[in-house]
Amino acid sequence: MPRALSISWSEGVSDAEAQVLLETVGQTLNWLYFRHPSAFYDPPIVVRAYGNWVIPAIGEGYPYGGIQWYVEASFDQGLQRVIAPVYLELVRREPWQRMDPHFDLVLLSEDLTEFPAPLARLYTDHYALGASFPGTAAVISLWRLKQIADEELRRLALARLVRHHLGHVLAIPPFERREEVSRRGLEMHCTRRCVMRHAETVEHLMALTLEEAEMGWPFCPLCTQGLHSVIIRYDQEWN
Repeated sequence: MPRALSISWSEGVSDAEAQVLLETVGQTLNWLYFRHPSAFYDPPIVVRAYGNWVIPAIGEGYPYGGIQWYVEASFDQGLQRVIAPVYLELVRREPWQRMDPHFDLVLLSEDLTEFPAPLARLYTDHYALGASFPGTAAVISLWRLKQIADEELRRLALARLVRHHLGHVLAIPPFERREEVSRRGLEMHCTRRCVMRHAETVEHLMALTLEEAEMGWPFCPLCTQGLHSVIIRYDQEWN
């Protein structure tokens, strides 16, 4: 079977923002598939858009009953932020992830920190634009993007975040890469002119977004090679 990529978003995410998420993922995968004909006609990674989902048989307020349960279970009231390690661990341990391993990419309207709660309480000014468990799941926050006044730049910045965290979901850059990379927690980041560079703040994100907009395809050759390897691997497994 192909590997599924589940795409979800929380309450507060607009239709336009969800559309940017879906279109960016689709465009990125299709760019890769066009270079692998067998993958293009029989995709090894299948996108499943669940949106702001609820499982009626379980109930929204119960464990794994809907995306808002994940948000509420990982939300720190004192910080008013989602604790990304908690959210990602809930995804990693969910029953259907164990039964049918898949990728997860989630867009939240809430603020986010990639620090565990005790550390986040010591560094209350620190926030995250996104966080990931490479090879499995990533979560992206819209909260800080709201301060970008220019609507088009805000859209481009969101698309940049989506590409970056899609890369992490696919485990790019790979852990075994040793050249022109830096490690940040579980994540590997590229240090070349590439969408896999880490953006620390909104201001940094905007600067990288504008710089990479001139590139067309925003992944550097090394990260592109890594993405091709992922497609080939899953294509061979599927076929």
